[in-house]
Amino acid sequence: MDLKIITKKVVMVSDQYEKNCDIKRDADWYILKLHEEVGELTQNYLSYTLRGRKRNLTPEELKQNMSNEVADILGQILLFANYHDIDIEKSMEDKWFSYLTLNADE
Repeated sequence: MDLKIITKKVVMVSDQYEKNCDIKRDADWYILKLHEEVGELTQNYLSYTLRGRKRNLTPEELKQNMSNEVADILGQILLFANYHDIDIEKSMEDKWFSYLTLNADE
């Protein structure tokens, strides 16, 4: 998948969410929503690893919930970066993938 296409789709979904839920997205909303989603992943992880309420869900359902929350977090990261005009691909190259060059030379 192409990150720019994914970001465009995520922005479209978020635009619909803003309209349907009558909310205002501003700089604070993006970071606060990201934190909310990380909390939801944590809650689902605790349930999945039997350290939280299972809520009468099967292990498969618990894993699917975790998967859904990971998708929510990725979506919120893309929205945050898009709002703040951050080029994620460049950031990954600069911050993470630069280490690949260092390791390749060793």
